[in-house]
Amino acid sequence: MPEQMENYTDNQLVSFIQAGDSDAFVELTARYLSFIRAKAHPFRSSVLEADDLCQEGLLGLFNAARSYDPKKDAGFKTYAGICIQNRIVAAYRACARKKNIPVDRLVSLNDEETARFQVQGADRGACDPEALLIERENLEAVRRKIRQRLSGLERQVLYFYLSGQSYGEIAARLSVEPKSVDNAIQRARRKLQSGS
Repeated sequence: MPEQMENYTDNQLVSFIQAGDSDAFVELTARYLSFIRAKAHPFRSSVLEADDLCQEGLLGLFNAARSYDPKKDAGFKTYAGICIQNRIVAAYRACARKKNIPVDRLVSLNDEETARFQVQGADRGACDPEALLIERENLEAVRRKIRQRLSGLERQVLYFYLSGQSYGEIAARLSVEPKSVDNAIQRARRKLQSGS
């Protein structure tokens, strides 16, 4: 039967998973692993490794498969993408919330904003200059990409979203509709994920 799994659609695999078929989840994992890696890549840090983030993404995929309702408007890939992203972001935020992080190990994401992200792990006893330099270069590349590719609204929405605010809170703060917030986040994702 595992040989036949590759012939099923994602929705069919999801129905098998909901019925308890572990082979269906293996096939779904094979299909979505590169997608999960792509979602996890921007969140790698000295504290959270790519493998840890991929595991979180797999848990998000599993939760998506278990809770997906094909009668809703969203397709499975869209729904799974949101579940995977939310799981990875939650893990990243939990890690970034560690207390007693020295201020000199925090870096502003955007010059206009006061958001801070952990660059070097607080648990590390000694500072690895090479790793710190690579992290700072990566962060600067992300900051440059955000400044170049995103509009002012998209940058604001992304900032508030990454700081943990809900669509409703962001909409109220910016005096826009929640759908505008969702649209801005989707546009920002597309722009930041595109290679051009």
